[in-house]
Amino acid sequence: MRKTSNSITTGISIFLFWILGLLPTYTWAQENIFNVSNTSFAEKIYLQLDRKVYTNGDTVWFKCIVANASEHIPSPLSGVLYVELINANEVILQKKIIKIENGIGQGSFELDKKILKGNYLIRAYTQWNQNFDNTFVFEEYIQVFPTETLNTVIENVKLVKDEAIGDHLEVFFNPQVIDSLQKNKLNVYVTIDDKKDSLIIKKGKNDKYILDYTVEKESQFATIKIETENQKNYTKTFVLNKDYLDLQFFPESGELVHGLSSKVGFKALDANGKGKYIEGEIIDEQKNSIASFKSNSLGMGSFFIANADHSKKYYARLKFPFLNKNSIRYPLPNVAATGNTLAVNKQDDKVLLKVSSNYMKNDSIIVQISFRGIDVYEKKVALNQGFYQSLLATDQIPEGIIAFSILDNSKNPIARRLYFNEKPQSRLKINLSVDKQNYSKRELTHLDIQTSTFDEKPVKSSTSLLVINKEELGTMQSLRQNILSYFLINSELKGNIENPGYYFKDNNSNTSDLDALLLTQGWSKYNYSKPNPSLTVNPEKSLTLSGRVNKLFSEKKGVKDIQLTLMTNGKNKAFYTQSTDSLGRFNFNLNDEYGKEIEILIQTNKNSDRKVSNSVVFDQKKLPAILFERNKSIEPIDSIVEKFINKSKKQKEIEEKFKLQFGGILLDQVTVSGKMAPNKQKVTEKYGKPNTIISGKEILSKEKKWSYGLYSVLLFNYPDKVRIERMPDQNLYATVNNEATLVLVDGIAVPFYDYVHIPNISPSEVKSFEIIEYASGFSTLFCEVHTELNNCAFIAPPWGNIIAIYTHAGIGLAGAQKSKGLTKTTIPVFATPQEFYAPKYENIQPDSWQHPDIRTLIHWQPILNTDDSGKAAASFYNADNKGEIMVVVEAISDTGEMGYQELNYEIKD
Repeated sequence: MRKTSNSITTGISIFLFWILGLLPTYTWAQENIFNVSNTSFAEKIYLQLDRKVYTNGDTVWFKCIVANASEHIPSPLSGVLYVELINANEVILQKKIIKIENGIGQGSFELDKKILKGNYLIRAYTQWNQNFDNTFVFEEYIQVFPTETLNTVIENVKLVKDEAIGDHLEVFFNPQVIDSLQKNKLNVYVTIDDKKDSLIIKKGKNDKYILDYTVEKESQFATIKIETENQKNYTKTFVLNKDYLDLQFFPESGELVHGLSSKVGFKALDANGKGKYIEGEIIDEQKNSIASFKSNSLGMGSFFIANADHSKKYYARLKFPFLNKNSIRYPLPNVAATGNTLAVNKQDDKVLLKVSSNYMKNDSIIVQISFRGIDVYEKKVALNQGFYQSLLATDQIPEGIIAFSILDNSKNPIARRLYFNEKPQSRLKINLSVDKQNYSKRELTHLDIQTSTFDEKPVKSSTSLLVINKEELGTMQSLRQNILSYFLINSELKGNIENPGYYFKDNNSNTSDLDALLLTQGWSKYNYSKPNPSLTVNPEKSLTLSGRVNKLFSEKKGVKDIQLTLMTNGKNKAFYTQSTDSLGRFNFNLNDEYGKEIEILIQTNKNSDRKVSNSVVFDQKKLPAILFERNKSIEPIDSIVEKFINKSKKQKEIEEKFKLQFGGILLDQVTVSGKMAPNKQKVTEKYGKPNTIISGKEILSKEKKWSYGLYSVLLFNYPDKVRIERMPDQNLYATVNNEATLVLVDGIAVPFYDYVHIPNISPSEVKSFEIIEYASGFSTLFCEVHTELNNCAFIAPPWGNIIAIYTHAGIGLAGAQKSKGLTKTTIPVFATPQEFYAPKYENIQPDSWQHPDIRTLIHWQPILNTDDSGKAAASFYNADNKGEIMVVVEAISDTGEMGYQELNYEIKD
């Protein structure tokens, strides 16, 4: 067994006992060859979203399941999950920390009403999974569309074909959509296929920015990124060749080999990266037909080449009407002169394994079978005239992807093949029933849920309930990722899998299509294809705060035996004490707190209780690298999505009209926003809303050991926001837009004679730093600040800017100086779960019908547990939509069985 880190917890120890307990049941396993990869200790994270298409102002609802990678049992390791909403510029727009209990949690994102049209990435990860790079980071892309006509950042894109001067791309930019302060130069970064370029564009006529860029003929994609003068970014990818077809080939065990026969998988992708149905034939150089092929609806399939010849080249030729005008023939990979093939085929309830070699005739090889990083079978066998075959039973291996490998005597892999082991009898069985088959508008539906094993034994499980309008969301729901497709396929393969729900349609695995998928994904995209290093990051069971106490002005010398007192100022105030270790490090496990963030205070003392001003440096949580898939930003809108958007637009129009006419409550979910702090509210009402807000947390993160106060941090990190200059009196002063600028601290005007103290405010004392440009009442405030001036009202400038600094103490400049040994900051905490709101129609009054209820999302209940008898029940009111309603239930048991079930019923007048 490979060595793992000494920090492995009790949960992993339990897992190891489980692994060892399996040994007697795996009858294939040979003595002393059992092997476990560190990768099998990872956590799989699944988010069930309420849908994949949204409009601005919507709520994205999600349920979280965190399970161990090997057997899908809800994980006991992590109690903290990080969920992020990311745009195409790879900028994190929102981040939620979700409380996980027994592997289950829930959360939501509120989409801004001004969010730009485009695709967005939702990803989730635990700290424990940082041990495995980005391998087990959950990712799901959603589409967001505006319900009202908005100006677009990049518009009027044209590819002009000119035989004389060549093709060129014309693009009009409207950067003011993302940056109202943009005035002159615009940075533009252009990527045509894999070639990158950068240029600067000046504003042209009619305040328009225009790009005219030469491109090579037959270019496929153009990615354009703009950056304004204030570092606002926007990125979009365009298809330049709509007839583009990418046809790829994947020999079954890695390569075509001379003299040997092999299955070859293929995948056809259109210009948008979507699978495209094709058919055709395989020919050689003399145009002799070798084989024919036909894809499934996702552009994948396979064909067979008998006795491949390395002296020949093979091509695919598409049949009419699939002929590509630019390329009639698509070359297959070259045939290797020497090599091996490995074929795996299902035969009833067994697997037929065939090994062929054209250079090892009677040598011995090793056949190895692994499952989620666990080697479950290894045996040395002899080739007979370069051939070996065996019929193997897979009934003792769980459902999922099996990796077959053949190794030489030095245990170097010489061929590999992925195979899906289908065992639907191991899934949870979910029975759904409603009290009626047909309902009236706004009538109450009663739903009963029963979860059991395949042979009808009741199973206690965690389920979720999603109820949607089938006409608008049903097709997307049936094809998108679900609990079965994620845990059995998506979580084990890298890269995009189109329509993952397709492979488990009607709860039945599509064997031939699954085989085509695994052939085309290949070994390199298998998450267990390489071992991970030792496990160095511990699982995070609760909110934590860690860091190090250093000697002042030193980042290398930690101070041991410093007494720390930590005070949290959340809903439930708490005190914690701890001593630093020999390296000056500390690690606090905190009580659960909910909201956005809470203030904390750390006091450093020596054993003598004497306060000491050592430097306290907090650890920053490591973020996985962000990689936004380029083709995700060019997905076209289809007819089903367009219908949903129009319905959503109509719904929002109805709600706005009803609100104006009747002042009623909206039928969508209710969000209660937090109140503005009194001092901030007073400043806003008196001087106006801030144009720039920089959080104290952000400022503190940029503080260096040599920093000497707030203004020094601003000077080196925010020169585009505020100008810091040393005046003749040798003091630092701040100005905005090179115009008169005044300072408020906690809403209190700072007298000009005290401006010398503002630069020295400790960054740890700052809650937020805000700029109000061209503030109201500036002249009056100017005279409050400059009490030394006579006749101030006559000489005060008519306009100017205000810097508003808010501190943790909240009492003005006097409370903004750092106390000895005291460090203040804020830390993020668990997101408060939002309750899904839907109207209740117990007593419908005649005037209630004046407000139409055309919701697409009828009900969302992410946490709904069945009891020991496997039973649960739920009730919800229907909307005014006529037609079919789809009920979706996903479930997972304490022992890792999973299930997915749909039920339809109808709404009539």
